[in-house]
Amino acid sequence: MSETMGGRVIGSAPMSGTEPAGTLEVLQTASGRSIVRAVGPEAPLTQDRMAAEEVSVATLPDDVPMLPREWFVDEVLPGAGRWVVLGYRNEPIRPPHDPWDEADLAAAVELAIQIGSSEAPPGLPDALDLIDSKAWATIAAMRPPGLSAFTPWLSDKIEHLAEIASYADEAMSGKNLVHGALRRESILITDHGWDATSAHAVDWFMPSRGASFLDVVLLLPHLRVDGAPPPEVVMDRHPLPDVDPEALTCAVTVTAGALVLESMRPPQPGLPHGRAVQREVAHAALEWLRTRLGG
Repeated sequence: MSETMGGRVIGSAPMSGTEPAGTLEVLQTASGRSIVRAVGPEAPLTQDRMAAEEVSVATLPDDVPMLPREWFVDEVLPGAGRWVVLGYRNEPIRPPHDPWDEADLAAAVELAIQIGSSEAPPGLPDALDLIDSKAWATIAAMRPPGLSAFTPWLSDKIEHLAEIASYADEAMSGKNLVHGALRRESILITDHGWDATSAHAVDWFMPSRGASFLDVVLLLPHLRVDGAPPPEVVMDRHPLPDVDPEALTCAVTVTAGALVLESMRPPQPGLPHGRAVQREVAHAALEWLRTRLGG
């Protein structure tokens, strides 16, 4: 690490509020400071995501609001296993306040809108290759027993939701950049004084191309679980430019279905609590969907 940073590390401190798996740390060397995310062999999925991010970030447009990166290490160390480390430029950043305040919430939503205003670089997959747009059709065919744990509202609506989701190609396709994994832990805030803030995105392990509003749709259920106002309230405060309401409803339908189906699958290796989090976010997405459908 000292060799990579150009000087011996003489101190470190965790950046409070960041996630335990891949906590951001500020490292001090004799020549300066660097913000670092280091993940060891206990979290192989996070390591793979960081390695994927290293590849994808190099293709993104210069105006995308992301934390500038300075170096990357992916090595197997004798007796210590694989370690993946990302070094970011030392910027005046912090995690979002917990609970969200209005300034940070506004910065997060504006971040999602700004990302969607950029054209996706060539070679990125279609967002619908990464989001299961046929989840409601699968649920309709399977009728999994865990479905009853969500809401009785679903009981006679699954086929209708599958029909709405069948228009995903028309509603959610596009040439705009999609981050695909925006949530609290992938957003960092810069304060500009007088309650003015801006946001940067990290965790670019699954960028894709799609409709300009997709990151907002994917983000708002996560914010709701974190204590933010309902998505419709947030969008009233931060309107989406030129979005067809039916396309938005289709995207919310697809997102909710994908979350419901994924949350009922077996746990992923290295993420023992991942499905529980997905269930919470699925509940928030269903609440939003019910509001949009007038139910």
